[in-house]
Amino acid sequence: MKDILNEVILHLNSEKGEYCRIKHKKGWLGYLEDGDIVFKPKELHEILRKVIDKEGNRPKGEKLFHLEKKFNFTITKDKRPYRTEEALERFIIVSNAGNFHNQIPVGGGKESIDIGVKESESKFIFVELKPWMSKNSPLYAIVESLKNLIEYRIILERKIKNIQRFKEIEILVLAPLEYYQRYGFINRSGKKDESRIDTVSKTLNDLGLEFNVKISCRILHIDRHRFNDTCRRLYNELGVIGQSSISVPKEYSIDSLKIDNWEILVASN
Repeated sequence: MKDILNEVILHLNSEKGEYCRIKHKKGWLGYLEDGDIVFKPKELHEILRKVIDKEGNRPKGEKLFHLEKKFNFTITKDKRPYRTEEALERFIIVSNAGNFHNQIPVGGGKESIDIGVKESESKFIFVELKPWMSKNSPLYAIVESLKNLIEYRIILERKIKNIQRFKEIEILVLAPLEYYQRYGFINRSGKKDESRIDTVSKTLNDLGLEFNVKISCRILHIDRHRFNDTCRRLYNELGVIGQSSISVPKEYSIDSLKIDNWEILVASN
């Protein structure tokens, strides 16, 4: 299946000063300075629907919006996660309540919600997770989340599969502090750039109004080196040899990964 998001960005006018404001870090930093995402929220909405709701791109598969939990991740012979984001996601699932789910299919193929929180019978939260080091900017993550939202809505509208209809969907970008430092929200001493946060807040308000959804970016307070130490300890405890798939046990719950400790960095009204 085609990468839906790349197709959307290809159709969207999002370049300024030679850099795409969604895909390139320099484009993102330029946006933080002048507040211009280039495209209109309505234009993004229309393109998302056009690309997703066409033959070959529509959501498909028996497991659409199937809620389950995955605890396994691949660890290398060097006792490090093969994919850091995958490992972090699994630890978040273990560290939270039973209403947390992960890798929820909304499109088919790799089109999945990283983490889903069934807050109630009427509200569901789509979480887009980014690790400490990521090539994907916060704007990319937000557009990715909106793509998931439209896929969910099209499943319902076209009755592709009988899934639960939630009255309220919230989308949330979740990442460690270091990620937001890398993308210019916070300096190395931990001080937030309020001017830049205000710029993003205005954009989130515009997007939230267009898509009828609450959007936020939240911070995980977890040190990358300590997290790697936890993975190393688990590797040793399980007696693993070489690269292997391992499952995170409940006793490896991490307090800082619990939802009550996700700090709001910026949010729409």
